[in-house]
Amino acid sequence: MLTVRFPSPLKSPFAANDTVWAHLALPRGPGPHPCILVLPVMAAPNIWIETRFINRFQQDGFAVLWLEMPYQFHRRPAPSQPSGQVFLARPPKRLAANFRQSVLDARRALAWLRRRPDIDSARIGIFGVSLGAIVGAAAYSVDSSPRYAVLLLGGADFPTLAAASTMTGPWLRRLGLSSAPLREAWRGIDPSDYSERNAGKPALLINVRGDTVIPAANALKLKEAFPDAKQVWLPLGHYSAIMHLLWLPGYVSRAFHGNLVKSR
Repeated sequence: MLTVRFPSPLKSPFAANDTVWAHLALPRGPGPHPCILVLPVMAAPNIWIETRFINRFQQDGFAVLWLEMPYQFHRRPAPSQPSGQVFLARPPKRLAANFRQSVLDARRALAWLRRRPDIDSARIGIFGVSLGAIVGAAAYSVDSSPRYAVLLLGGADFPTLAAASTMTGPWLRRLGLSSAPLREAWRGIDPSDYSERNAGKPALLINVRGDTVIPAANALKLKEAFPDAKQVWLPLGHYSAIMHLLWLPGYVSRAFHGNLVKSR
């Protein structure tokens, strides 16, 4: 696996966070290869979940670039801080800036992929999980290079999502914040702002019925943001959804194959 680093397009208060780390895995055989940009879960201590998908994608002939999101892994302000913690525990303007940085980092990664001779620039897709799915949806809304996206456990209309989520809702209530200041700070970076632009874009949205981190109302908002997407509802909750890892990587890989390879 090739590790690459590049400067983030948006600066933060922490120097360590302003270098983006990305990891490229290539399949066997000659290129150029179709490629999937993977945006991981934000607050996880590792990429155990994403690795199941990365390995399957590579096995099925895809190149994979997975991105360390702001304040994850190498980008933590201090080694003692849990990965991703600084991203979420912020006032509304800072949280929106962190999200905006994530989207810009993803877009710079897409631009880097398009310049590589071993990557087929006409066959690039996005795969995101949880907050990575929200970031992926935002990047897919404004960047013309990806041809397909699979968004796992994602949602849209982040201000209402943050207020209703069991992950971020208690934090907002402790700060005495409503969704109004978050909505103002979030203007222009939510997939819900681009539903007309997203018409015709193919995508697969995978959500679970018992999700309290990404409420069903916000998962439905994501479908509204991508009118032509296919949305699949599975049993279990946000964390218990790991049970679906027994079969989901193959299902997702086949969806990418059908849209990035067979559809050419």
